[in-house]
Amino acid sequence: MRVSEAGVLVPLRAILLLSSLCACLPACLVRPFFGILLWTILAFLDPQAFVWLPVDAFPWALAVAIPTLIGILLFSGGWAHNLGSSKVLWIVTLWVWFTITSLATWHNPLFLHHGQETWLRWQFVSKVLLMTMAAIAVVDSFARLRMLVMVIAGCFGLYILKDLPFIIRTGGAFRLYGPEYSMIADNNDFGLALNMTLPLFFFLAQSESKRWVRRLAAFLFVITIPAIFFTYSRGALVGLVATLGLIFLRMRQRMLLAPVIVLGVVVALLFAPQTWKDRMDLSSPEAMDASALERINSWWFAWNLTSDNPVFGGGFGTFTPELFSRYAPSGNDIHGPHSVYFQILAEHGFVGLSLYLTLVLSCFGVAHRLIKRSRIQGDPRIAQYANMFRFSLVAFLTSGAFLGRAYFDYFFIIVACLIILERVSRQEWAQDAEAPETEDQSSWQVPVTEGGTA
Repeated sequence: MRVSEAGVLVPLRAILLLSSLCACLPACLVRPFFGILLWTILAFLDPQAFVWLPVDAFPWALAVAIPTLIGILLFSGGWAHNLGSSKVLWIVTLWVWFTITSLATWHNPLFLHHGQETWLRWQFVSKVLLMTMAAIAVVDSFARLRMLVMVIAGCFGLYILKDLPFIIRTGGAFRLYGPEYSMIADNNDFGLALNMTLPLFFFLAQSESKRWVRRLAAFLFVITIPAIFFTYSRGALVGLVATLGLIFLRMRQRMLLAPVIVLGVVVALLFAPQTWKDRMDLSSPEAMDASALERINSWWFAWNLTSDNPVFGGGFGTFTPELFSRYAPSGNDIHGPHSVYFQILAEHGFVGLSLYLTLVLSCFGVAHRLIKRSRIQGDPRIAQYANMFRFSLVAFLTSGAFLGRAYFDYFFIIVACLIILERVSRQEWAQDAEAPETEDQSSWQVPVTEGGTA
């Protein structure tokens, strides 16, 4: 421990982390892609949460974002061209609409009481969208995209490896949480993130060239399933069923996944504590507990508020006690959206929800086209990565139906990955069409999904 001038005890690990970060900042300036990777680690792994300092002790993400953005403008050629996509336009349009609804909040006396909160959240979402755009601008090759995916998967893989001994030691008697003050601090959000990572582990186990990487990814895929169980999140359980079911349906060798599913069921039914079974038993009268009733109440609140304000909604942070007492069927002390869709609906109106869903649908369209084209090109890598990202989106959309994480940075980085995959695949296919065929096609791995190549 060290004592600062203010008399605050500073852990040695905080000093080491801060020193390492400061040493990396020049690299973020001259190598913006390195800055994107470092920002991803800070956003998902959240190492600053493990140094025993207040969350606002140092602006970790901002310290990385500033030199990275400057480096993109000064040292990253072609970044503007990389942003030339219709999907990027949808992100920008959504961002503009968020700004418009935030401005509308200040001109409506009904919503003026949460105007300050609205702008605080607008600033947060703008930072997420800005770094999403930065990632799209900088990641300009399949090799860089693969590295970004590996970093994301590695961050959550470390969480799983850290929590596995805790699950075994306690028999799953306690809920799993993410780092305090992070986007995944809540058990529901942590379960959502693990569901989104499950397809990454699965397809990395199929596509990576190094055997030890494939085996590690497969191991992480297997142990992530019980980890999702023991977040005690019913929304995450729904997402898990949807994700595993989709992977199972799209696999050619379906029996390879069957033992994993059986293992998950065995863990749930035989080793899970009774408290977990009671919480997940949706057929019991206790299933409609206070949490479930709060969700229904919040959804009706969102619908009623938007019915009165269909264009702009109530702006960011509109789930307030004052508005609940006016629009919720049952006024109570819970004021959360409990759904991605109802959150967007209440905060940005029917226009905002339409833009949000259009962005999502455009991403699925990109994945579908890439998979079809990869069959023609004989490029299984693209099909595997397209499936990876669209399955991750399915996990977000199914779990997100019960969780208020509409502005989840993980969701937007998956959107960015699909946009990048579309661009780099077209570039590679165009180069292959112009250059003589010198690569041994037989060295490519055989895909495992129906969405891949034959």
